[in-house]
Amino acid sequence: MPVCKIVGSADSKPMRVAVVIVTHKMLAELECCLKGVVSLVADPKDLIFVDNGSDGHIGKWAEERFPKITTIRLIKNRLFCGGYNAGIRVAIDRDCDFVLLVNADAEVVNPGFVSDLLRTAERWPRAAFIGPLVYFRSPKVVQRTCLEFPGIVRSAATWLPWRVFPGYFRRQPGEETVVEVLNGVCVLCRVRALREFGLMDENMGGYAEDYDWAWRARERGWVSVFAPVASVLHHENPAGYESFSLKTFLQKRNTVYWYLKTGRRHAAWLYVRASVALASARLLAAGSSEEGEKHRYFFGRLTRAFSGLLEGEPLGEWFGPPIGSWESGYEL
Repeated sequence: MPVCKIVGSADSKPMRVAVVIVTHKMLAELECCLKGVVSLVADPKDLIFVDNGSDGHIGKWAEERFPKITTIRLIKNRLFCGGYNAGIRVAIDRDCDFVLLVNADAEVVNPGFVSDLLRTAERWPRAAFIGPLVYFRSPKVVQRTCLEFPGIVRSAATWLPWRVFPGYFRRQPGEETVVEVLNGVCVLCRVRALREFGLMDENMGGYAEDYDWAWRARERGWVSVFAPVASVLHHENPAGYESFSLKTFLQKRNTVYWYLKTGRRHAAWLYVRASVALASARLLAAGSSEEGEKHRYFFGRLTRAFSGLLEGEPLGEWFGPPIGSWESGYEL
């Protein structure tokens, strides 16, 4: 549905919504994603597509296939936070009221979901983030997008039950409600709120950035709201989530970074101890195999990042992406 006028208020003005899609590589689902998403905006130029450092070939493809949308080409891959922030800034400069962030591997299954989210936004005027129901790799599986802030006690209490009863922990609320954190696969952001507490922390690159964003929003009196409205089907590729992957590194490093950023040094220290112990066990189990080499590289980078964070070193190469490098063959 194009410009979405919030129902129930005769004098409400149409809300201008921009949609931001970011990718650094060609995905099989990308064309399907853009075709579905362009129908969500009143003006095609408010679909903001960010070529996140692909050397320009994806940006060129987008300009040829979708000439009316806005295409931004970044020189280098700035990861999730940097790529989406670039698109959000364009939307803010255009005085959009809301920005919808959608993963590039998502397919729209309900063309009217943005209108529903805007109605939710009207009912919850302090909602900075509004997240819909997302399907995960199949229309029969709902993705768990309602998350909680990291916590040592909570993690310890749920580690085993999560693995024994995963279905229980993946349940989503059945009604519109405030949640602690929303996963960024598909989320509507209120621009007025973003002007108060800022965009994503680009030092994080990606993974756990949603905790930080939601925390900063809450510190300013804003909330995150889940609306049980079907939206997109997330075709996430299962590859790249191995225990030695860059994605795992970012998740663990950023959790410690976030603990320290929010003044939870003791929690950061405990998390480091547990993560290093687990990574050590996996390294020993892998032995001298090819996978063992990947575990060794991961272990070295992770322990160095943890050390730098706990000692308060200025961020540098040791921190890893997006500030430092990551060895070829181990990237996203």
